[in-house]
Order: sequence, then structure tokens, then C-alpha cells
Amino acid sequence: MIGDYLAAGAYKVAKAAVSLFDGTLTASPTIGSWPSGITGRCKVTLSSVTSHTDCAGTVTIGSETLTFTQAGTKLTTTSLTAKPIVSSSGLDCHCHITVIDTGGADVVAETLTAINTRIESYQSGFYNSQGIWTKTDSLILSDTSLSIGDIVRKGAQNHIIKKADDNPDLGQESDFYTYLA
Repeated sequence: MIGDYLAAGAYKVAKAAVSLFDGTLTASPTIGSWPSGITGRCKVTLSSVTSHTDCAGTVTIGSETLTFTQAGTKLTTTSLTAKPIVSSSGLDCHCHITVIDTGGADVVAETLTAINTRIESYQSGFYNSQGIWTKTDSLILSDTSLSIGDIVRKGAQNHIIKKADDNPDLGQESDFYTYLA
């Protein structure tokens, strides 16, 4: 029934650092795509995981070699505009390679998931969990479960979820959710 009231055209926006590699290192790991139009560097984080604890060795990204004596994070200094060739030596541990901008901040990519919503202009306010009065501008109805802090995009406007309420039916199953943004 609520499905007749909702419309397509909105998206749940998930943001995450652009990851080139996330796994146990091999001598020549297969890495992901470099983000289009980005000049950046790489952040390499090594960590011990079960049965893979040797974090002493080198990771070479393009022409730059990073030497590790233990688990930790190191940044490359060479600016890149395309996917580099990555190799490693002497390592048997978990490695996460992400793209950072030239200032050192993570380069973030968005993933959009289509959701059904009804978004209405709605002026309201409530006390949040820290006891702070919070004003809202939008009421969002959806059959998709969202959390406080999630972003819903409709057209060019982003709505950040500030309050979430479940609307269970008589059988205590969630029919739809009400959000204030």
C-alpha cells in the first residue's frame, strides 16, 4: 500500500575512499581503476591478519618504493594521474592502498542506490540524542531502511537524515520509515 504513495527518482548516497587494493599482498597485486581526472598520490596501509603477519618489506608504486619495518601507513610523494604498476617484496600481510589528493586527503567516490521515496517540505524540530535542538526542512517517507547521517539525493539536492522513525504495521513488520532531514 505504501508503495503506491512512493516514487522512484531518489538515491541513497554512499561515500567511500577510492580503494585500489584491499587484500593480502602478492608480488604483483591486481589493482583497481584510477579515478578519472584525478591527480593524486597513494596511501599504503599494512596490517597483520590471521596467518599473514610479516609486515617488513617493500611496496613499489610506479617508480616510488616504500620500505616498511612493521605494520603502519605510508604515503607516496609522486603525483599520479593514471593507475600505477604496483609490486611488493618480502611482505605477507594485509595491504590497503587508497587514492589521496595532493594535499593528503582521501579521494572519495560516491555509490548511488535507487530508492523509492516521497520528499516533502516540512519545517520541524526535535532534541537529538545529545539534547541539542535540531531543525529540519524535509520529511522523507521511504520503504528503505536508512540511518542517521545517511544522504538521500533527489535531483541536485542532498538531504542528510537527522531523525529516523519506523512505522510498523499491526504485525510489527516495517511497512515504511519516516525520516526528518
